[in-house]
Amino acid sequence: MKPRRQRRSGIALLVAISTILILTVVVTELSYTARVRFVLAAHEKERVQAYWVSQTGINIYKLLLTASKEMEKNAGLGSVAGSFGINLGDALWQWVPIINTGLMRMIFASGGDVSDIEDEAIEEFKSSGKVSEEIEEQSREGGLFSDKNFLDFDGDFTAEVTDEDAKLNISLLGKANGRVQESAIGLQLFGLMSGEENDQWFRDRNLDRWDIIANLKDWVDPDTMGSGRSGGQEDSLYNNRDNPYLAKNAPLDTFDEVRMVEGWQDDVMERFAAQLTIHGMGKININTASDEVMIALIKAYVLPAPPDSECERLLQQIREYMWFASFKDGKDFSKWLTNQGLTVSDQLAGQIGDSSKTFRVVSTGMVGDTTVTTTAIIDYNQSSAGKVTYWRVD
Repeated sequence: MKPRRQRRSGIALLVAISTILILTVVVTELSYTARVRFVLAAHEKERVQAYWVSQTGINIYKLLLTASKEMEKNAGLGSVAGSFGINLGDALWQWVPIINTGLMRMIFASGGDVSDIEDEAIEEFKSSGKVSEEIEEQSREGGLFSDKNFLDFDGDFTAEVTDEDAKLNISLLGKANGRVQESAIGLQLFGLMSGEENDQWFRDRNLDRWDIIANLKDWVDPDTMGSGRSGGQEDSLYNNRDNPYLAKNAPLDTFDEVRMVEGWQDDVMERFAAQLTIHGMGKININTASDEVMIALIKAYVLPAPPDSECERLLQQIREYMWFASFKDGKDFSKWLTNQGLTVSDQLAGQIGDSSKTFRVVSTGMVGDTTVTTTAIIDYNQSSAGKVTYWRVD
C-alpha cells in the first residue's frame, strides 16, 4: 500500500499570510517613522525661521536705541530739544514702544507716508495687527529704502522695548555697607512696599518687609552672616528645606533667581517684580519711572514719609508737570519737591540719572504654528553702540 501524500498548501498559505503581515508592520513602522521625522524637520525649520525673524525686532530696536543715544550726544540737537523739555536720548524709543511686522509693512508699502493707505486697511491693522495681502505684497516689492528684500520673508514678529533704568536695581544690595535700613536701595525697596494697602497685605502673610529685604541682601553680599533681625548664619534659612541649598553670596545671574531667596517666593514676586531689575548702574530715570517707583522714591526720601493720599496728590502734580517738561536731573527733581513745601533727604539727588542707558527688548517671531521669543538686555553705559549683557531664547 502506497504511503499517503501530505498536503502542503496550508503551510504555504500560512507562510504567505505571515509574510504579508510582517511586511505590513514593517512598512507601517517605516511610514510612521518617516512621517514623524518629516514633521520634526518641518517644525525645526519653522523654529529656526522664527528665531531669525525674532532677531529682526531686536536689531530694529538696537538701531533705534543707538540712534537715540547718538542724538543725545549731539550738542546742537540736544540744546534745541532741551529748550522744549525733551531729552532726545529717551524721546525716540518712547515714541515707538512696540513694533511689529504689520506696522513695518504699512510703512514700507506706503513709501513712508501712511496717509496714502486706505482707512479700511488701517482699521484692519488696528483690530488684528495684520495687513491685507495687497499691502504685504507691496511691502515685499519695495519700500522706504528701495530695498526689495528687507521685508521679503515668511512669518511675523512683534517686539517691545522697556526701560530698565526706570526700575529699582536690587543688585546694588550686594554693595550696600552697614545696615540694610540705611542703604539707598534698601530704603527704596521699603518705600515700594509701603502704604496702607501693602501694610495689610504683609500682615495677612505674616511677612516683615525689612526681613525679606535683608534676606535678599544676604543672598548677594559676600559674607555669610545674616543681616536681618534674627542674625545668625545666612545658610540657616535654607538648610531645613526638602531640597536644602546654600545662600549664593554672589551677584544675581538672572532675575528669576530671586525666587530662591527666603520670602521672595510667588506672592512677593508677583506683586513687586515689575518694578525691579538686576541690570544697569542703579540710577533711576525719573522721567520714565512708573507711578509705583515714583511713590517709592517719595516715601523713601521725603521726611517724614507722607501718607498715601499726599503721595497720590504729589504724583498727579508731577505727571501734570511732565506734560510740558522733563526733570533735568536728581537735583531738579529734589528742588521741585522742596518747592512743594516738603523736606527732602540730600540722598535723593544722587539716586536719579538724567537719561536711560539700559533697555530690555523682547521680540517674538512667528512662523506657521511655531513661536520663538528672544529677550535681550542692551546696555549703553560703556558702549555708544550698545552692549548685549543678557540673552535668552524661549
